Amino acid sequence: MHYLSLALYAEGPTDYSFLCPVLERLCEAICLGDAPQPVEISECLSLNHPESANDAPREQRIFEAAQGGRGHWGVLFIHADGAGDPVRVRNQQAQPAIDRLRQAFANEGVGVAVVPVRETEAWAIVDGEALRQVFGTTLTDDEMGLPPSPGSAEAAADPKATLAAAFKATHPSGLRKRRGVSPMLNALGEQVSLQRLRQLDAFAALDSELRLALRQLRILE
Repeated sequence: MHYLSLALYAEGPTDYSFLCPVLERLCEAICLGDAPQPVEISECLSLNHPESANDAPREQRIFEAAQGGRGHWGVLFIHADGAGDPVRVRNQQAQPAIDRLRQAFANEGVGVAVVPVRETEAWAIVDGEALRQVFGTTLTDDEMGLPPSPGSAEAAADPKATLAAAFKATHPSGLRKRRGVSPMLNALGEQVSLQRLRQLDAFAALDSELRLALRQLRILE
């Protein structure tokens, strides 16, 4: 049996909440379907850089975070929102760190880029059924104002606003209303359909890059 430990360096707290369960489930699905032997997968560790690195270039901050978690990750996911230009963002915000990790941790683990086209929230609005379960509502996709297809979710100009509007459409009250949708992102990461996510170009790119990393780690053939 192989053991695969996961970690994530993300841009913000809500990204960790949503992405950690999604990345764990994606690894489990790939290994269950394609690995030649059983793979035990860890929970995804949230990594951050030390305060002493706050002013350092991003690749240095990620290296410091990776160094702090050394021995606890075999795949380190590096998240950056694509801001409408995911290729540029990947090249500038993820690839330098991946190269640095390859030099420093060649025999220990690999970096994998996680770059939604605009914002992570586009991946949270791709599955109306998951939203209904987490929000506790019977509203239709149209009534929540969700995009009509995975492609249109990925192309949404402001997916964070779309997610907030969908939550508001359920007429939350009291503490639930005051807290907003952020506390529900972890549950959404547990529920969102990987099949729906794989219809997004950015998620399909992540899937492909992760498979390559797993081959480098000799978990996939």
